[in-house]
Amino acid sequence: MFRADRLTECRKLRKLTQEQLAHKVNLTKAAISNYEQGRSAPPHETLAALVDALHTNADYLLDLSDNPDSKSLQNTSFSSASKTAVGQNTQPDSGVYIAYLGGPPEEMDEEEAEHLKRELEMFRAFKEKRRRERESLKE
Repeated sequence: MFRADRLTECRKLRKLTQEQLAHKVNLTKAAISNYEQGRSAPPHETLAALVDALHTNADYLLDLSDNPDSKSLQNTSFSSASKTAVGQNTQPDSGVYIAYLGGPPEEMDEEEAEHLKRELEMFRAFKEKRRRERESLKE
């Protein structure tokens, strides 16, 4: 569940007005206000933009974590992870690579890699939220 209060907290921590945040993520001040007042929740694309602008993580804004710090890859690059995943060490170490299931690694730039990382974080948050909802229904 999206936490409106955490969005407000992160925005104020960055010393941004609603208008400044709206400008950073290509929204209106009214949209930010609606999110912060809990009238609506941002769609995935907007959530990703908010996460970037506020240097936080989707798990925190979705109440799946109490840690507001921005997540980063820990001791693993896309390049080394993709080589391991497909069992290949033939790619050069320069650039960023990602493995597709059943396919060879494909080069991508840093911006594409960051986008993919955010999408993966949001997918993991969605799965965790769904797991928690299912557990609460069993109780």
